[in-house]
Amino acid sequence: MKAVELFAGAGGLSLGLMRSGIEIVLANEIDPVCCETYQINHKNTNMISADIHDIDFVSEIDKLGFKPGQIEIVSGGPPCQGFSTVGSKNKKDPRNSLFFEFLRAVSEIQPRFVLFENVSGFKRLYDGEIHNILLQELGSLGYDIQHGLLDASDFGLPQIRKRTIVVGARNCKGKILIPNPTHSLDCDLFGLQKKLSLIEAISDLPQLGSGEESEIYLSDPVNDYQTSLRCGQKHLTEHNASNYGEKMQKILTLIPPGGCVEDLPKELRPRDYFANTYARLLPNQPAPTITRNFGTPSSSRCVHPFQNRALSTREGARLQGFPDDYFFAGSKISKNLQIGNSVPPLLGELIGKQLLRN
Repeated sequence: MKAVELFAGAGGLSLGLMRSGIEIVLANEIDPVCCETYQINHKNTNMISADIHDIDFVSEIDKLGFKPGQIEIVSGGPPCQGFSTVGSKNKKDPRNSLFFEFLRAVSEIQPRFVLFENVSGFKRLYDGEIHNILLQELGSLGYDIQHGLLDASDFGLPQIRKRTIVVGARNCKGKILIPNPTHSLDCDLFGLQKKLSLIEAISDLPQLGSGEESEIYLSDPVNDYQTSLRCGQKHLTEHNASNYGEKMQKILTLIPPGGCVEDLPKELRPRDYFANTYARLLPNQPAPTITRNFGTPSSSRCVHPFQNRALSTREGARLQGFPDDYFFAGSKISKNLQIGNSVPPLLGELIGKQLLRN
């Protein structure tokens, strides 16, 4: 199958779809640094670095030798800032127009399948209005719809990452099924595998102090997850710690296992704060959802379980399921943003395999 990927970002969803056996023939992303990351890792995909409002998709697929109806999949998810469960939820946010540009692309390309992904609370936003519009619009284009909420930790990712998945299908041989979990915190439950913990994902990475970085792995891979992401790499990249001032270093030394800002002396706490800031991660559980600021200790829970620092860029990539040979362009801040905003490749692979069965 061939696909067009919209709002492609750093390419997490694309990587997963490609692993399932789907070819991404065309991708679109407006951010130039994300485009650079995408193009380096997906050399055979034609990337349009432009505002989606300005793209004529009929013309673009024609350049590649395709007519409407000949490309099987359109996938992607509009940026979640306008819809996010922690954002402004501003219905008039101009970024919400990107949602309707996604639907325009579907109507022009006319794929057999539509894969739409978005934030976990997408179905509830504006009392379900946006979710209902999506289902109605896809229905009017002839698509049968399946939708659900997937948590990537239920499928072997060492991070709790919940995403709304909507799949539209037409001229389909069978019903597209939303995958059932394969992992559980209770490994005896229905014969499922035990969920992967944070430390199982990163234990082969060396210790870092303030301002340090390392290019040497601590050990050989110690489990299948590490082996799969190492990809035979001998040279460690993007494993680095920010250079903290004296006050920050003191704060980090005072955060107990599983603790947070409320465990700090009052004189070291900020005036206003959320309870999950300056929070130390628990090693033997899946990590909570990482954000674009996972390298900043004052962000939501992202302090290393044992070391006095926030997660490194490589550790964030590991928790998202990016392989160690995946290149990220730009500054450290930009790299962390790309990783934190990505769809885990694992979810793309799961859905891709379901589409290929039809």
